[in-house]
Amino acid sequence: MSTEIDLASSGLSAAGTASFVINEQRSTDRVMQTADDRPSPSQDSLPAMPDPAVDHREAGLAQRRADIEEKHRRVIAWMDAAGLDAVILSRADSLAWFSSGGELGEDYTSGRGAVQIYVNHNCRAVVCDNAHSPRIFEEELAGLGFQLKEHPWHTPPTGLLTDLARNRRVATDGGLPELGLPDAREALAQLRYPLTPFERQRLRELGRTLALALEATCRNFEPGETESDLAGHLAHRLLREGVHPVDLRVAGDDRPARYRVPGFKAAAIERRAMISAVGRRHGLCAGATRMVSFGPVDPEVRQAHALAAMVDATCIYFSRPGETIGGVFRRARRIYEKFGHPDEWTLSPQGHLIAYDPREAPLLPESTRTLAHGVAVRWSPSVGAARSEDTVVVDQRGYEVVTEAQRWPKLEVAVRGFTILRPGILER
Repeated sequence: MSTEIDLASSGLSAAGTASFVINEQRSTDRVMQTADDRPSPSQDSLPAMPDPAVDHREAGLAQRRADIEEKHRRVIAWMDAAGLDAVILSRADSLAWFSSGGELGEDYTSGRGAVQIYVNHNCRAVVCDNAHSPRIFEEELAGLGFQLKEHPWHTPPTGLLTDLARNRRVATDGGLPELGLPDAREALAQLRYPLTPFERQRLRELGRTLALALEATCRNFEPGETESDLAGHLAHRLLREGVHPVDLRVAGDDRPARYRVPGFKAAAIERRAMISAVGRRHGLCAGATRMVSFGPVDPEVRQAHALAAMVDATCIYFSRPGETIGGVFRRARRIYEKFGHPDEWTLSPQGHLIAYDPREAPLLPESTRTLAHGVAVRWSPSVGAARSEDTVVVDQRGYEVVTEAQRWPKLEVAVRGFTILRPGILER
């Protein structure tokens, strides 16, 4: 299938003319065995169980420690600029970032940490109760240069933290308002960028695993199964690969058009489904959406999906260092307007920055925030019952789609002569 659309008045080209060419590449093998959708043994990225007795010079541990040292340098530079002596991290996303992927949250879904990390110019100390400290220091932080400040499980950490902060200029990441210290959450969140090379590789592996799990779920369910069934199938696939399902959304048939931000219900799926997921591993998050149809796709859904893919491709193409989010958004709105859907963007969020929080910051139409090398975004435009979404890392050399469709039909969308592949709709 090939469709060419003239966008002469869209203003996307320096010459005043741009065109989009959409070529749909259909899968020849429509249904594959579940086992064949998992990473091969040589590519399996399920995190290994750490060995607390391992030599601290072991290569994997050394990489992680180097990553933590880079985070510590960023924090020190920020403290120097802000005139601070120390910072206390207590939010789950802050802890995961600073510890290079340590599982330090209170639980899988909570934003609170099970520990606190006190960081100054010379040390990084973990404030932890005696119930958590054995696991934390054997499975999560062994050999990574952290000190332990332990307190009994039945006493709060505030006393110990207050002692550490006494007579010092200390800020927090906003997770401990009871301490009465300055909240520097937004400033600290900026230190997460750019993603380090170690984080880029981890995000790349996570994105591939997430895409495989999404696509396997779409290939291996039958008409009549419910949205909740599919959410369960997908959660199972993610969990067995060490990925926490942070956000799952499944909408069947006409529900995606009625509910732009769906959950999942006990509603049977008869004709088609849209499945969206955000997964977290090593603290990092990635998100993507796929669509599947039993039999030929309805023409109006195919047309809506083509437009969503065009908007998505436009956003990806122009998400480059130095460009503002608002500037990219304006280009997306022109595509919506050109094809008769000027208000479509008002019906659903168009995406977010993503890293250690699945929604680091919303992508808003008037945002003056500048994109930079090493920032991850997930544009998520929707049109009617269709949505196009992947996680993309902005790069000074171009861009990288870390959740790229693996064994899936694809659309070729040409923006200013450059071909961008977007996921198509799987027909079964």
